Formats: sequence, C-alpha cells, structure tokens
Amino acid sequence: MGLAAKLDKFIPDLSATLARFPVPATVAVALCAYFNVVAVGSFNDETGLVAAGGAAAFIASGASHLFAEGNRWSRMAGIVLALASGAALALVGYFTAIFETSLLFLFAGLIPVLMIAPYLRAGLKQAALWLFNLRFGLATLLAFIVALVFSAGLSSIVEALNFLFEAGIGGNLHEHIWGTAATLIGPIYGLSLMPRDLDAEVDIASQKDTLLERGVSVLVNYVLVPVIIVYALILHAYAVKILLDGQLPKGQIATMVSIFAVGGTGAWLVAWPWRDTGTRLLRLFMRGWFFFTIVPAVLLTIAIWRRIGDYGVTPDRYGIALVAIWVAFITAYLAFRRNRADMRAILGAVAILLLVGSAGPFGANGLTIKTQLVRFAELLAANGLMKDGKVIPQKERVPQAIVTEGYSILGTLRDAGGLDRLRPWFEVGEKNPFKSGDSDWSAFSAITAYLGFDNPQFTEEYVNFTANVPLSAPVGANSRVVGPLQAMQKNQNTPPQQPMTALFDETTLTIKLERRTYTADQKDLLIRIKALTETDGTQPAVEVEIAPGVTMLIDSAYGNLANQPPLGSMRFWLLIGNEAT
Repeated sequence: MGLAAKLDKFIPDLSATLARFPVPATVAVALCAYFNVVAVGSFNDETGLVAAGGAAAFIASGASHLFAEGNRWSRMAGIVLALASGAALALVGYFTAIFETSLLFLFAGLIPVLMIAPYLRAGLKQAALWLFNLRFGLATLLAFIVALVFSAGLSSIVEALNFLFEAGIGGNLHEHIWGTAATLIGPIYGLSLMPRDLDAEVDIASQKDTLLERGVSVLVNYVLVPVIIVYALILHAYAVKILLDGQLPKGQIATMVSIFAVGGTGAWLVAWPWRDTGTRLLRLFMRGWFFFTIVPAVLLTIAIWRRIGDYGVTPDRYGIALVAIWVAFITAYLAFRRNRADMRAILGAVAILLLVGSAGPFGANGLTIKTQLVRFAELLAANGLMKDGKVIPQKERVPQAIVTEGYSILGTLRDAGGLDRLRPWFEVGEKNPFKSGDSDWSAFSAITAYLGFDNPQFTEEYVNFTANVPLSAPVGANSRVVGPLQAMQKNQNTPPQQPMTALFDETTLTIKLERRTYTADQKDLLIRIKALTETDGTQPAVEVEIAPGVTMLIDSAYGNLANQPPLGSMRFWLLIGNEAT
C-alpha cells in the first residue's frame, strides 16, 4: 500500500480533500514544515507572527474555495481567488505593526465569513445555510478532538518508553508532535469533513426523535431561550432602576449587554428551525427578539460612550462599540424582517464590522493608539512632565495618581503595539529609553524609569521585611504566644470572623482573639517596622506593643506607605502577658 493510499485510509477521501481545498492544504503543509524545521525549540514573537499569518491565510483561502464552489466557479478561478485572499490575509496577520492589526478582531471576523461564504449568491435557502453550519461546527469539533488525541497519544507513548525502558527519547520530540497536530493533522482532517452537499436542507419534521432533533430542541426550547428571557428581564429592570435613581449605568453593564446581545442572537440563529414548532416561549422569542434588544442597546451605548469619553479608546471598548453598532443594525433589521430575516445579513454584518476594525488607522489598535497618545500627552503636559513635544526626565517624586494613570495608558499602548509612536517624544542621548532594546517590554520599563514612575530613589515608602532568624521571645509563667495570624484585607468576600482573625481596612488592622479585640494603625506599624530593619545582617522578628501586655511578633510584612491601605500583607504572633490575661 502506497503512502497516498495509507494517508487516504487515515483521512477519508484525502485526495478529494486536497483537490477541493488545494490552497489551505498547502498552507497547512508549509506551516507544519516551518514549525518542525525552523521554529521548533525557539518559539518567539516571530514564530507567533508566522502562525498568525498562516492561520489567517488558511481560513481566508478556505472561505474563497467555498465561495467559488457555491457560485459554481471553475476550479482554476477558485484557486486564483484563494491564492489572492490567502496572500492578502497572510500579510495582514504577519505584518501586525505595519497594518496595526488586532489578531483577535481579525480571526473573529474571518469565522462568520467562513460560515456564509458558500451562500453569498442568489437563490439561498436558509435551511441549507443552517445545516451547513451545523455540520461545519461538528467538523471543527471533531478535527480538534482528532488533533488532541493524536498529540496526547503519541506523547504518552514516548513518555511510557522513557519510563519503562529508559529509552532516552527526548529533545524536542513533544514539540514536533504537538506542532504537527496543530498545523497539519487537525486542519487537514477538518477540511476532509467539510460538508460537500451545499444545497442539503435541514428538515426538522423528518428528524423527529433523532439525536439532532431531541438534543438541540431541548437545548434551545428549555435552556437557551428561558435563560435569555430571564437575562432580558433583569436588564430591563436595571434600566428602570437607572431612570428612577437618575444615575448613569455602571461600567460593567457594557460587558453584560454585549454578552446578552451576542448570546441572544446566537440562540436565535440556532433556534431557527424551531421557529414555528417550538414551545410558545421560543416562538415568542423568535418573533420578538428585536424588542428585547432595544433597551439594552441604549444602555450599552450610554455606558461605552461614557467610558470612551473618560478614558479613551481601548481594544475592549472598541469591540463593545462594534457590538452596539451591530445591535442597532439587527434591531432595525429584525424589526423589519421578523422570522423572514436572512441569516447571512446577521453574520455578514458581524464579519464586516470585525474585519474593518481589525486593521488600519481606524481599527481597534489604530484608534486605540491615536486616542491614548493624546491622553498621555495631555497627562504629561498638565503635570510638567512634557514641554515642546519632548518628555522631561524626572528626578523628583511623581504623584501616585499620575503614576497609576500613566502606567494604565502605557500598558494599553504596549498591548496595541503603539509604544514605538512615543519615540519622537524623547531626546536622542544615552538616556533614550528606546536604546534599551527592541521589545515592547524593555521599552515599557525604560519609559517608566525615564518618567520617574519607578525611580529607585523613591523606594523609601516601600516596606518589605522578612525575619531571617528563628522566632524567639521571653514567655513568662502567665504569658502565652498565639499564632501565627495572617492579616487579610476586609471586604465583602471576607469569611465570617473566627475565634482568631486579623483583618485590615483602609487604615486600621483589627485583631480579634476570642473575646478580645485589638487595633493598630497600619501606617504606624509599617513605619516602626521600617525603622527597626534598616541595618544589614540578622533580622529577628520585630516586636511592637499594641496594648498593655500585648506584643506583636512580626516575622514578615509588606506594604507601601503611599498606598491606601498601606498594608499589603503581614504575618505575626501575639505575645500576651499578665496584664492582658
């Protein structure tokens, strides 16, 4: 039996798969070769970019083949389209700095393209689109399982040989196995399972009492739809509360509404075959879903507008803003079409918004960089840290509020790939932070040091103490030592008070011991600890009397006198003498 025949036996209809999807199959083989020959044992940023570019090319070219097949194009026309789209998306996925690419938005946008690609034509039947995506989802799941079993199984065999027979099989073999599974086995197997009959339609009546009908029917009729209805009632009740209290929505409402909108629309799509035969609640949901989205859409718009106005654009907020636009679209669309809605319009709108937002100056990363640069410049200029477009090196303590906000902005710029835009702000010289290295992490650290955000001379407010000799203390006949106790910050999640607890709020450490309660000022404790531990050499536990006859024996403490609360953590014992007993 030849190699081709063996592969065809392992992956059904392999030759037909390669003929149907030649471009994505070639991409998978090329990625497998790259990871096994070039990248194995040296995964880095470059490897990640190659993986991103290859994955984008794989999905885009596969969608192009399906589009050509659905529109009855010639095989050569399909290959040309797949090559062009695969090359374009590979560039966008690999050159993320040039295109300001957000990989999350890119791949999230490519998935719905793949879901509707064969049906971007006239004469579509919704039942065929629904069945295709059911089979597509099952194919993806099976491909993942096969790749996982393949890699886990081979790795287990290798480890068994090493353990039982001391075979000494090692090196980068596990990386080869898992890399091959991820880049070749899973993708090729998934392509082989892609639905072939694009015109086949789902017929729920003929599926009566089958696994499909019973399983999915129970899911949508008795789980998904009731949960979404309850969620909708909660959001509407919250909207009424906002009107009565006259307050703006809380910051987390945007995330909650986004989950509601995406999850509810997903349930609407899944439940489509039962729109006329499902439970009364499901039929009501299918007819009135757009009504449920109106009020949450208003809440979402208000919440995200407020957050962007206060703190600028971030990729997360950009994504939520896209959800708001999409919700507005489906609200208007479903109000007009009701149960006659075209699923391509819903999925296509998602794809367009995400792909537009995945790259370019007005994409998630591009707009984030633009707005955060403005915020950072305003913050520095307002606090004397920038003049005439140049950052001023700092020798004095920078206020904590500025440090906190500055760190947040720099972190957002780093995550969006925009730190390099700060290069013109710094004078050319030995202290230029962009001389420290090419990575974003090294530039981030150098910039914060240049701005005085983490200058070593400002560490006088930090306390970091750990005793390095055994605990010892004179214990009289009527004295006792209790502990150890670990100080915990008091909040609504703190468990109920036990016989011995040590809880601290913003300023005070409260120690409860049986029926007695002792308190100590956190800042005073940290100052006394710092004063007693400034010498080198042995560091015994620090003794601090907090009440007559009651002494804390502290063997570790961490905190920052500039913070609120100043205490971070502390472990101690209590030495209780005659006067306390």
